[in-house]
Formats: sequence, C-alpha cells, structure tokens
Amino acid sequence: MTLGELRSELRNNILRDYSELAEGSDDDRLWSDPTLNRYINEAQRRFARKSLILRTAADEFGLIRCVAGTSTYTLDPLVIAVISCKQGADQMDLSRAGHSIFNQYVAPDPLFFNPSTLSALPPGKPLAFSTDEEVVQEQTDAIEQIQLKIYPVPAAPYTDDFHLRVVRLPKALVADDDGCELPEDHQIEMLDWAAYLALRLVDRDGEDMQRAAERRAAFENAVKDARNMVMRKMFTPQPWGFGRSGFSWER
Repeated sequence: MTLGELRSELRNNILRDYSELAEGSDDDRLWSDPTLNRYINEAQRRFARKSLILRTAADEFGLIRCVAGTSTYTLDPLVIAVISCKQGADQMDLSRAGHSIFNQYVAPDPLFFNPSTLSALPPGKPLAFSTDEEVVQEQTDAIEQIQLKIYPVPAAPYTDDFHLRVVRLPKALVADDDGCELPEDHQIEMLDWAAYLALRLVDRDGEDMQRAAERRAAFENAVKDARNMVMRKMFTPQPWGFGRSGFSWER
C-alpha cells in the first residue's frame, strides 16, 4: 500500500475521522495529514524493529568495500542487525564474536578457530566480525549506526568486498505514492500503532483511551506473531556432541 492509501485506511476505517464531511473546510479534522503521516512512519519503523521482519542481502545495505588496513566500517543508518558476513567468494561466513573477547588472549588451538586469539593476530585474512558498537550521527545526535569490526585487520591481499545479510528498518514514506516496504500481510496491522499514537491524545469522555489501549494490544500481538514467523525461518539446530562443552561419554 502507498502512504496515501495507508493514511486513508487509518483516517476513515480505523480512526473514523469523518469531520471533513461536515460543512466548511477540512481544517476541522481531528488529525492533519502530516500528523497521520508521522504516526504511520513511526508505526512501520516500530513494527520492523520489534519483529525483525525486513531482512535483506541487497548491495544497498549489505555490500561493504574492504580497505586494506581498515577494520571498522559504519553501516547504513537503517541497518539494525547483521545476520551474517561473508567475504568475496568464500563459502563460509566469518565467525561472529563480541568486542570484549578480542582483548583477551589465550593460546591458540589449531583444531578450531577461537576469536579470543585475534588480538594477537597480525593483519591478514579476515576471520571474524563484531557489531556490538554504535556511533551517533553528528548532524542529528540521535540516529545510531552500527559499526562492523573485522578481525584481524584486513591485509592487502585480502580486500574482497564483504557481503552482509542484515535486518533493517523501512525507508520513510514521504510522498503519497511512496510504497510501504513491510510485507503486505502486516501493513494494515502496523496501523494499529499509528492509531494508538493518535487516540492517546484525544479523550472524548474516556472512550478514546480505551480504544487506544485496544489498538496498542492488537499491535503488540501482531508483532509477536510476525517475530515468531521470522524466528522459525531463521531457526538453526543447536550443535552438540560427546566429549566437549561439558559433555562426556563414559561406558
């Protein structure tokens, strides 16, 4: 649906703001178009952030140009999580690890890759990444951007592009013909949050407060269902085996 269609659905079928049908100008409506547009944009961002429903590997968000000697790359402001990171034509993804573990040193085990040994590694082929740090844009002091850190620092022979699978927020809807990027199944559902934002400010004998609470509850239930669906798609069985990670096998 487009922004214009979403706003019409919100105003006429959910909020039932029919005051524009009365005599006079349209200025007597309870909510202006810019106000409803702002609530719709907030609703789609909140739905995407809480449900993790928008996942992509498109170059616009997931292509990172590797630079020799550079280990930190700032991602697009709409990216809220990195699912995986792979370099060039490699078949295997880089391992994921947290920032703090890279400052610890233990003797390397040749049988497996241990991210905690990377603080001692010289520049070379990237083996792992972390995304647990963010930066704030100086222009707004509000928009956080994820920093992708690569370990070890890429050496000159290993500068193939990084290809990411990411979870992102939708682009803002500005013009009436801008299309919503959320899956079509959830576009009406996310309007419940826009309705909640609108109704929480109006109190006609307390009726709207009840309606606002109902819309908020409906939104949270829709987000929960959408997130459960995403988690089923991303489910990976937990690896396990005998004789390691606390397990032992005795006859």
